[in-house]
Amino acid sequence: MSQSPSPAPDLTPAEADLGKALVLLNRVAARIDDATRRDEVQASLRKAAGFIESARRAHEGVGAPTPLGVQKASTTVDPLIVAIIAAAVSAHFDRPYRLVSVQQVSVPVVPHLNVWAVEGRTQIFMSHRVR
Repeated sequence: MSQSPSPAPDLTPAEADLGKALVLLNRVAARIDDATRRDEVQASLRKAAGFIESARRAHEGVGAPTPLGVQKASTTVDPLIVAIIAAAVSAHFDRPYRLVSVQQVSVPVVPHLNVWAVEGRTQIFMSHRVR
């Protein structure tokens, strides 16, 4: 008989839900490019988004004070996208990190834009080390 392990007693409900979301995101990361498992990946991402939303609601209910200097930013970026970006950053770097902001950008389409110049700039930016 296999029982699902209960969360550690020192975890808050928000932390437990975030842990579940991270586990799902970690499992789905390897299958995200597999077109044959698209439905399974989508279902896992939706379930992870549900855990994240549940954690957000639980955290708001706690009434934890906002650390000094940190403000809640209003954003139009989908929370699922933010969670995926956070998971990708976590998987890429082997050190602690903090997402400061996630903003959606749009690239203006200009008819006289030199695409080779843009590609050159992109290559230069990609050669720099991220701090």
